[in-house]
This record gives sequence, structure tokens and C-alpha cells, in this order.
Amino acid sequence: MKNYINFAIFFILLNSCVAQSPVLDIMDNSGFESVRGAYYKDTKNVLNGYDGTYLYNNGNILFKIKLQKNVMTSMNGAYYEDLVVGEYQWIENGVEKVNTLNQLTSTSNLNNIRGKRVLIGNVYGCKDCSPTEKRLRLGFKEATSPHIGEIDIRKTTVNGKEAIIVKIWYTGPIAVKEGAPLPKDGVVMAGKYTMIKQ
Repeated sequence: MKNYINFAIFFILLNSCVAQSPVLDIMDNSGFESVRGAYYKDTKNVLNGYDGTYLYNNGNILFKIKLQKNVMTSMNGAYYEDLVVGEYQWIENGVEKVNTLNQLTSTSNLNNIRGKRVLIGNVYGCKDCSPTEKRLRLGFKEATSPHIGEIDIRKTTVNGKEAIIVKIWYTGPIAVKEGAPLPKDGVVMAGKYTMIKQ
């Protein structure tokens, strides 16, 4: 009987020591803190519908972005998350300045475009967004320079075709205003681009 009690106590203690990995909704994450071992899951599928290749072409500039949703990725093994990731191509006056499209894979998470932040309504600069409209705010890395920034992606329709409105701005190491060229060797200009899904 004594062995049975010791055995039962051992299993109770063992079960209490095994930590459960919580599954947390990305929309419920209140800040930048992360829980070790957690999975920040897109349980409401708010990251869906952005996958695809989008093109902006004004004659002089051809700007292509490819986006996809990657599920349960981890950069460091400390936690997991669902993300929208992307890469891009920039052609200016017929000369390809940068092309990172081949870096996009189903397991990639260190991309030049990446994130999971969903903005709702007209917060953070979308005056003409409806109160329930969702858009993405992701990180953006300029692949030919040390410049980093953010990219807002808003779904729209142009002449009956799926499209996105992309707004890019830089936050460091030197902040750059919309429409201004990047200092040093940067290629992608900060600005607003309407891109048609291909």
C-alpha cells in the first residue's frame, strides 16, 4: 500500500511540474511581451486573405510584393507565432535594383516584410477606413541598406480586381518622410503604392 501511495504522489508531482504551452490569440496580445513556450495563433483568421503577388507599375517603377501567411514559426524557439511574411522586387527604369522574392519559403520568418499586427478602424492614420476594417502593420527592411521601417497593407479593389494599398515609411537608422529618397544606398522609396493582385 505504501508503494501505491508513493507511486500516486510521484505522478501527481510529475503532472504538476509539466508546463502547458499556452495557445494565445494574436488579437488578444496587449503588447510586445511574449510568454515563453506560447503559440501566438491566428485563431480568428485575421491574417488570411493577404497571400499572393501584388504589382505596382507607373512606367518608371515596377514594384512587386509577394506575401504569404506562415503558421507556427519561431525565430528563436522561445515562442511560436503565425505571421504574414513577404519579399519584394524593385525595378527602376528597366534596371532591377533589388529582388528578394526567392527568399520566401513556407517556413521562413526572417523576411524583409514580416509581422502579425492587425489594426482595426481608423487608428494610426487611416482616416477613410471603416470602423470595422482590418489592415496589417508589418515590419519592413530595405534589403540593400540598413534602413528599417514599417509597412501598412490595406485590402481594396481596383477595376474589379483584388488589390492592396501599401504605405511604407522608415524609422531607422534615419527616419525618412514619405516620398523622400533614402539616404546612402537605399532603393525602395517611402510612399504609398496601390498594387494589383496578379
